[in-house]
Formats: sequence, C-alpha cells, structure tokens
Amino acid sequence: MSEAGFPREARLLTPDAFTRALKTRPFRGKFLWVYRVDTGASTDSSQSATRPLVNAPAQPQLGMMISKKNARTSVLRNAIKRRLREAFRLRRPALPAYAYVVRLASTAQLSDALSIRAEWEHSLDFDIKKKSPSRPVLLGDAK
Repeated sequence: MSEAGFPREARLLTPDAFTRALKTRPFRGKFLWVYRVDTGASTDSSQSATRPLVNAPAQPQLGMMISKKNARTSVLRNAIKRRLREAFRLRRPALPAYAYVVRLASTAQLSDALSIRAEWEHSLDFDIKKKSPSRPVLLGDAK
C-alpha cells in the first residue's frame, strides 16, 4: 500500500532539481512538456549533467509547473495537478529513477483535463516500456 502513495521522497522540492530537469530536452505534446533527468546517474563530479541530484533517492520524482497563464482558475490548476499526481502515483513502482518536471505549455480548459492526463500517461508508459527488457535474446547475442 505504501508503494502506491505519494511520499515526500517522490516530490521534487528544490529549485536546483527543477533547474537540472529543465535543462534537458522535453517530450512535447499538445498540452504538456515533460522534462526528465536520471536521478540515479553516475557520480562523476566533472560532468554536472550526469551527476545525480543532491540527496536524491534512486526513485522516480515529480515536480509540476502549472501556470495561471495557461490554466486561468485555481479549480482548473488543482484539477490538472490531481490528475497528474494520481497517474504518477499509480505507475511509480514501475517507473525508472527519473526526476520528472511536467509543464503545462498551452492554454487548457476543464474539458481538456482528460486529454492532459492521457498525454501524461502516454509519456509515463513510454518510459516504462523503454525501461523493461522486452527484447528477446537472439542466438547471436549470447556470449
């Protein structure tokens, strides 16, 4: 039951964590831009891009940027955040150790909330598929 929760360790809290994720190339959809950075990267201090986040556990984390410019009312902003958090919470055990920053990049209405969640779920499912070793071992690959 605790795996499906949304504890403090699963949230991006520091400005540094947001900044590092925003320096990556986003997945761009109709409504969302999803930035991701590996939190379990190598600890080589000479390259800040591959250095893990400070005090970051090797588990997926989520940060959101839902601006008043794109979601005019607080009811809409909170509805979008709830839907994004819930989709993340349900998939968190299967996700790779990435820090995700989700940014609402275009104007949305309350009727778009389901499309926004579907776009976010598609992004998460893509990462889950990419993480899982679904490729069969061929005879030439075995060494």
